[in-house]
Amino acid sequence: MQNLYEVSVGNLDNESYIYTPSIFWKILFFLLVPIESWSQYEAFTQNAYNQSIWWLTASLVIYTIYFVGFYGLAFAKRIATPRFWGFFLPLIMVTDIYEIGTVVATMNMTVLENQMRLLFISPVVLFLWFIIFRYRKVMRYIK
Repeated sequence: MQNLYEVSVGNLDNESYIYTPSIFWKILFFLLVPIESWSQYEAFTQNAYNQSIWWLTASLVIYTIYFVGFYGLAFAKRIATPRFWGFFLPLIMVTDIYEIGTVVATMNMTVLENQMRLLFISPVVLFLWFIIFRYRKVMRYIK
């Protein structure tokens, strides 16, 4: 029988968790970078939605920073600080919402078609925001 008033002895290791990315993040990174590169190229050459050159340039800079963060998540590289990515996440959210709003407004489709497009695009955009959120959270575990 044990003494009920005695403190139990536990083994607490002083090891910390080290983030190791899965192959999923690497494959996704190499799939999305060419798609985004092509998208940016088409935005500058065709400009189908009549966006100004300053917005196209700002979008290029914002999405380049986004993919730098995605690279950090996919390959466990520490880039910038968690505070920077915390400030960057709302910026990318506002940018995506503006881009989607611009596309929906210029296509002149019916309400149902707009809803179907938003229903398809929303999970993709939320997942892309999750990437930066996840990178910010696991950054402290990257050596």
